[in-house]
Amino acid sequence: MKTTEHGIENSRHVENIHHMRLMALLQELVREKGFKGAAQVLEIDPQTVTNSAKTGQLTRRVRDALERALQEGVGSAAERQRRRNEKLEGQLKELTEELRGGLKRLNKVEGRLDKLEGRVKELKETLPSDVKRLRMSLDGVRKYYGVQRGLIDQRLAALETGRDVGETGPIGGC
Repeated sequence: MKTTEHGIENSRHVENIHHMRLMALLQELVREKGFKGAAQVLEIDPQTVTNSAKTGQLTRRVRDALERALQEGVGSAAERQRRRNEKLEGQLKELTEELRGGLKRLNKVEGRLDKLEGRVKELKETLPSDVKRLRMSLDGVRKYYGVQRGLIDQRLAALETGRDVGETGPIGGC
């Protein structure tokens, strides 16, 4: 076998591979975004994209747009990662805002809790003396009603025995 050529026959195979790579990118864009979306990404007319995708023929404008897209990483793993990162950044931003709102609500609750704790402390300090005063008042009321009950018992006993009401003394006279 005689080798007079330099391994690449008129660069025809390389051109075919490059053409196939560009067509694969075009088909991927159309599959992901539709004809109009692919046209927006490539910044060319949607009809031009449609014609190239359907015929498999790349005009100079489509070829230039696809080569530019390849250089920018469109359709690559890097672009997919960028989209995932953007999505995650959006979710992170939402979560951050949600957490900030939660912290504001928590701060309000903590403020109310501090006020309640202060009130509980105040009640603990005043409650023993308030209970003591209440017991004293209750004891006074019990004594008063005890005296009144005794007088009522005397009056009933007198009525039952038939004695005169004036003999036992008036009710309520302490």
